[in-house]
Amino acid sequence: MVAAMIGLDGALDDGLAFLPAAVCAALVFATLTVYDLVVFDWIIFAGLRPRLLVLPGTEGMREYRDLRFHLIAALKGSPLIIFVGLATGGLAASFA
Repeated sequence: MVAAMIGLDGALDDGLAFLPAAVCAALVFATLTVYDLVVFDWIIFAGLRPRLLVLPGTEGMREYRDLRFHLIAALKGSPLIIFVGLATGGLAASFA
């Protein structure tokens, strides 16, 4: 993501400042988090539940089909969005 933002810096007339880079990185990471929640957790793990992804001894656990459980787990990791945005924005702005 840092490399993509450094390339974006060359396309912008004024260059890439820290705040726009941090917001862009946070939005990308938030989008990936929502995609992970909806596609992987809700559709694949909770809906389709392929045998390959079910751990031995946990076949009947309710958490596999509990959409709220997956949502709460995703929300617990959401503060990382801010950290990743700030770190990536700082790296991209310093190298650009």
